[in-house]
This record gives sequence, structure tokens and C-alpha cells, in this order.
Amino acid sequence: MSTPGDLQAKLALLAQGFRTRLPARFEQMHAAYALCRNDATDSAHWQELYRLLHSLGGAAGTFGAPHMGLAARRIEEKIKTVLAQNDCSIENLNDIGAALAALVQMTPPAPAS
Repeated sequence: MSTPGDLQAKLALLAQGFRTRLPARFEQMHAAYALCRNDATDSAHWQELYRLLHSLGGAAGTFGAPHMGLAARRIEEKIKTVLAQNDCSIENLNDIGAALAALVQMTPPAPAS
């Protein structure tokens, strides 16, 4: 049977893994975004970026970075709007790029030991 301390230790380990994988997640998002910029009419690129953001949004909330999760969800909504309105304008692309850059800055710090 697990004790509350065991559970806390497991959650802390999972949160550490989340933080450790963030740079790779951000690289994947930036690569997907670059594909969107290069061919804004290919919905597969947008769907991949959306999927990556959706995954980050859920994980961030779970592992103590709710502000990051909300920011990822806002970018998801922007992508939905862009696709629904078929408006892949440079302004929308730039807005999404700026939001992705801001998302990187929200990386949660490691907890104090």
C-alpha cells in the first residue's frame, strides 16, 4: 500500500520528467510551426501543431504549470479560428509565433530541494 509520501515522491518524479521533456516538446512545436509558415494551406501541419499544444496543455495543468496549460489552450483556440476562417494571414502566423515564444518563457522552475 502506498503512503502519501510515496505518492508525493512519484508525483514529484513525474513533474521533473515533464520539465525535463519541455525543451524537446518546444522543439517539436517550433518545427511544426515552421512547416505551417512554409505551407500555411496544409492542414496536416496545423493539426500537428494543435496536437502538440493540446498535449502540453493537459500535461502542464497536471504537473503544476496551469498558466502554461492555459496559454497552450489559447494558442489551440487561435489555430481553430485560423482554420475555421481559412485565414492563414501573416498577422495570424506572427501572432501564433509570438504566443509560442511566450509559452517557452513559462517553463516552470524546478522545485527547491
